[in-house]
Amino acid sequence: MKLRLFRSYFVFVSLVSLVAVAAQAATARLLILHTNDLHDHVRSGYNGVGGLPYVSGYVAQVRAGRDDVLLLDAGDVTEKGDLVAFRTNYEMTYEAMRRIGYDGVTIGNHDYDDVGEEGVRRYEKVLGQPLLCINILKADGTPQFLPSRIVERGGLKIGIIGAIVPRKERCLDVEATGRAIAAEAERLDREAHVVVVVCHEGVKNCERWSQLAPAVDVFVSGHTHQALARPVVVAGTGARIVQAGSYARTVGRLELQVDPVTEEIVAAQGELVPMRHDTVPVDEAMLAWVRAREQELCPEAGEFVIHNPADLDGFAVARLGAEAYRRAAGTELGFCTRFQVIREILPAGDLDVNALFLAGGQRGHETVRTELTGAEITAYLNALARQNGERTEWAGFRVRGEPDPAGGERVVTDLDPARRYRVLMARIEWETRFQRVVARTVEKKLGGPLAAREFTATPTEVTFTGAMRAYLGELAASGVSLPARAAELAARQSAEAR
Repeated sequence: MKLRLFRSYFVFVSLVSLVAVAAQAATARLLILHTNDLHDHVRSGYNGVGGLPYVSGYVAQVRAGRDDVLLLDAGDVTEKGDLVAFRTNYEMTYEAMRRIGYDGVTIGNHDYDDVGEEGVRRYEKVLGQPLLCINILKADGTPQFLPSRIVERGGLKIGIIGAIVPRKERCLDVEATGRAIAAEAERLDREAHVVVVVCHEGVKNCERWSQLAPAVDVFVSGHTHQALARPVVVAGTGARIVQAGSYARTVGRLELQVDPVTEEIVAAQGELVPMRHDTVPVDEAMLAWVRAREQELCPEAGEFVIHNPADLDGFAVARLGAEAYRRAAGTELGFCTRFQVIREILPAGDLDVNALFLAGGQRGHETVRTELTGAEITAYLNALARQNGERTEWAGFRVRGEPDPAGGERVVTDLDPARRYRVLMARIEWETRFQRVVARTVEKKLGGPLAAREFTATPTEVTFTGAMRAYLGELAASGVSLPARAAELAARQSAEAR
């Protein structure tokens, strides 16, 4: 009796195993490779990590062994990156992506806000395919760009929908975008086995969109520069959300097993692959192409400037930038805001001109000269802290804190309140910090020095990269350590440090 029961149990287990094997064999595989927030990092990255030549080498290696690879990018292709890409009006990065062979790319806010439709159409021409975006609208309320496409990989049809982080003008808000994605996903689901949204938006809103659009299987996200080691699984829908950091330092890898009959994802596994130069193959042709373009457009990019013994954070870089601006322009004072101009640290190691450009060259490329009284400068610093909750960095004067009769603390400078000082700052700080602070002061009828007159500024030829190149070159020649000079500048800012 026991022997018959054992044999029956053995047969049952064997049948279950055979069914499981058969089910697994019936599923189709799909490998989604994904990037986001590349931000013009077309060169090989610093400290042995990153760069599109390594992304290209890795993708080619993976594709050589299988036919089910889908390559997507979640936007912010442009800005914040290498000098050579900047010199091509950001087109070079799209050209590199065309060479790599992306299957779907959406639009990021940095790709759209400053260039509009005309610029995006130029990027599409270079990329060789339409950029996907469902929620930027024409005047008639229809999508301005191609909302979706279907591609086939490994015997599966994949519907790809694009979306940008909602903008203020002619763009659907978060809820309306979710509803648009839902309608498009339901339409695609009638033909596709898998529906993917490639969106320049963070995890939180992707989770919201998933609840509104349960037909979506995967969200390839961006914008927040998150490096998600594992996919986020949305409660209730089971959708996977992935994101791969930024600056071409990692490539996301999401392995899916799909039942082509039920169109269910029966297994999923995700990871991030660091683009380490000692472990990932490089695309030698792309590397040579980047170097040739750099030699043609900006041969100074690779010029050695100074050795940096330790990483310098954005605030230290901004202080150096303010001093560099002041020296380059021959003004008495310099400003450089960490929050708008500085986009990257100065890494430890040998710094070339391109490293300086990465730190603040794109946002600090255009500068203006103005004249402000000591009272107006003091009012600007206090209003910036009060209205924006932030500070700028400066060179050429000192401040101290004291209790504010209205509550909290205010800063007091050692500047002569009545004297006019020549000041240099980035145009972006002038427009998005100083002028906005003045406008709010006038609008709210707060009075004081910032409401007493109209302010004007004159463009200059000084650039962040050029100013820093000259200043740090002087430091290198005199043997001064960058961290030591950054600390010295911080001390000079404080009246208490005298």
